[in-house]
Amino acid sequence: MEHLVTPLAPTVAELSMDLRAGIAIVQREGFRAVQLAASGSSGVRPASMSESARRDLAATLRRAELIVAGIDLWIPPDHFRDAATLDRAMHAVDAACSLAGELGGCAVCLELPRPLPSDETNQAIHAAAVSHGARIAVLGPLPEDAPEEFSACVDPATFLAAGLDPAIAAAQPHAAPRLSDIAAGCRVPPGGEGGLDVQAYRIACEIGGQQRPVVADVRAMPSPLYALRVMRSCWT
Repeated sequence: MEHLVTPLAPTVAELSMDLRAGIAIVQREGFRAVQLAASGSSGVRPASMSESARRDLAATLRRAELIVAGIDLWIPPDHFRDAATLDRAMHAVDAACSLAGELGGCAVCLELPRPLPSDETNQAIHAAAVSHGARIAVLGPLPEDAPEEFSACVDPATFLAAGLDPAIAAAQPHAAPRLSDIAAGCRVPPGGEGGLDVQAYRIACEIGGQQRPVVADVRAMPSPLYALRVMRSCWT
């Protein structure tokens, strides 16, 4: 993978229902970073992981010689605004930040409602990250009133759907960039019929930090492994 401008980190949960099998696929395909999921049917679910399960995950990643780019925690955004679901959402954030801290202090990627939750909720999210040595990356362009401690989770498909250039955000050093594309309202691998200028985006990611992994986001792809290989090919 040394020929890549920046390393790609596949979203491993989409590659297999079994995490170990997904990690084996990532390793076999020659990648050296991975993006974990904390929610969804194939997520690791940090809130219910035992200490031994966390140690086993870390050991599995070390044996595979994989670093963790980040952890996706796709809680429905309204759960951060509804009093009936807020405590559970914050517990999930704290657990994901705890696991992220144990795995090298990577970013926890969230989708927050617009407008953003209350200042108290934002401060609690930030405090959870700080207490565990993790970072918070919020999906989509950050509004002007976003706390300065939050960085942008730059998903090109989301930016393009909003008529925005993801390269501008990806060039920021604290951003958490991803690789994706959109065509006719559907997520597709970049380099084909989608609207992403892959070369310009790749350069922007390099400006932001050449060693910072870029998440190869194969969510919602009918053939995730094929999509991953297309992404690798267009990223060279």
